[in-house]
Amino acid sequence: MLTLKQGLKLSAIIDKLDLKITDPKADANQVGADLMMQIVRKVHKAEQEIYAFVAEVKGITPQEAESIDLIQFIKEMASDTGVVNFFKSAVK
Repeated sequence: MLTLKQGLKLSAIIDKLDLKITDPKADANQVGADLMMQIVRKVHKAEQEIYAFVAEVKGITPQEAESIDLIQFIKEMASDTGVVNFFKSAVK
């Protein structure tokens, strides 16, 4: 479940990274893979926001979030239907 606070943080990241869904009709796996590639290419643009978001989702500090495996975390988020639906509505 994506909370309001997490959604706001995610919205800031999406905006800063200028993420786009290239195929809105794609299934969750395809959307997730596409977004993962975009995020990996642009992650440096929202470093602090991403630490804050990961910390919020994982219930850890932003400093602890710095050690989280980025690709694994993105895969977890891409498999969450709520997050994918949020991305679909936010990045059209």
